[in-house]
Amino acid sequence: MKKSAFTIIELVFVIVVLGILASLAMGRMDRDLKQEASDTILSHIRLAQQLALRDNKHRSDNNPKWQTAYWRFEYEKCDGVDRYIYRVGSDSDLSGGINKIESAIDPVNGKYIWADGACDNFEDLASDESPDVFLYGRFGIEHVSHSTATGSCTTQNIGFDFLGRPHSGIKTYKTSSDSSFQKIMTRDCILTFDMSDGTNFQIKIEAETGHSFIVGQ
Repeated sequence: MKKSAFTIIELVFVIVVLGILASLAMGRMDRDLKQEASDTILSHIRLAQQLALRDNKHRSDNNPKWQTAYWRFEYEKCDGVDRYIYRVGSDSDLSGGINKIESAIDPVNGKYIWADGACDNFEDLASDESPDVFLYGRFGIEHVSHSTATGSCTTQNIGFDFLGRPHSGIKTYKTSSDSSFQKIMTRDCILTFDMSDGTNFQIKIEAETGHSFIVGQ
């Protein structure tokens, strides 16, 4: 009775095909990670605007710092480490920064969109803190930059007023003279996120409307 078996050529062919499929799968994983990062960050920027539309921050006591309480998206470099985190929240007590209880809750995982500047490891996260805000550890994002044109997002914090309009540098709304919507954006904002594989993606926030989207999609 004749028995059939793989020849060396057939075996080599199968190995080559499997190698090609594996390389394609790895490439797809990289693209998915980049897409997941852009989708997540975009959704949180939009969340900041949505919260602002429902929460007029004007105060009856006419405190000149009232606009520092706008719901905002902000990012910063970690203390002593070349990595970045971001937050979404409202400085409702006008203290100058967003603490955890002032932060937005991620509707996906029910956790605070917040981290402190120390950028603790995932293992040190509290159970109510979202890991998504750790841009390198979660998505492999090594660097974040913003537009530099006057009237655009020239700082690392972008707030939204009750009409959804974007403001740049709202942390410096501190006196009566500059609290009359002086920091409203008049040019579109581009945020650029550089990935560890050398690629990047950009998110645009349009002036006037605050509409945000992933560039090229």
